[in-house]
Amino acid sequence: MPNQKTTNTIKNLKEKVKKAKSITFVDYLGLNVNNINEFRQQMTDEDSESVIAKNTLLKLALEDEGIDTKEFNQHLKGPTAAVFSYKDPVAYLKPLFEFAKKFELPKVKFALIEGVFTAADKVEQISELPSKEQLLAQVVGGLKSPLSGLINVIGGNRRKLVTVLSKIADEKNKGGAN
Repeated sequence: MPNQKTTNTIKNLKEKVKKAKSITFVDYLGLNVNNINEFRQQMTDEDSESVIAKNTLLKLALEDEGIDTKEFNQHLKGPTAAVFSYKDPVAYLKPLFEFAKKFELPKVKFALIEGVFTAADKVEQISELPSKEQLLAQVVGGLKSPLSGLINVIGGNRRKLVTVLSKIADEKNKGGAN
């Protein structure tokens, strides 16, 4: 029979799992207290939350929320912190990896991105992608470019037509004046 503290921890983790759009599991061993606090602050700035919990409690919370943990059992070993992202499922990954490069820690074990198991190397590749806003700007820019070209072509033909009609009118005025 688990004690009340364990039960509360699992309940708290289950709520976080339920709310999270993605969860990244990292090995934080080797970070000092100041670095851990800095890491937590950076994750908070990205609308994410890092929680240090026992692997068995994390696993129980995930399973209670209907997530199959078989695929990542081998990765869920040693000290683990879970980073829960509640808004954007990948926006926090770029700062996470920048922090990891600066201190060579934490090491990403794996992630659950929108419920899908993602290995550490894939998580790093995702972190290198442009942000959602940048991608949307690129799409809009890509759509805008052909439309601008079309408008210039149509406008150019109209300008040419006006020029030709203007010259014809000038010729008629010259011819009518003689």
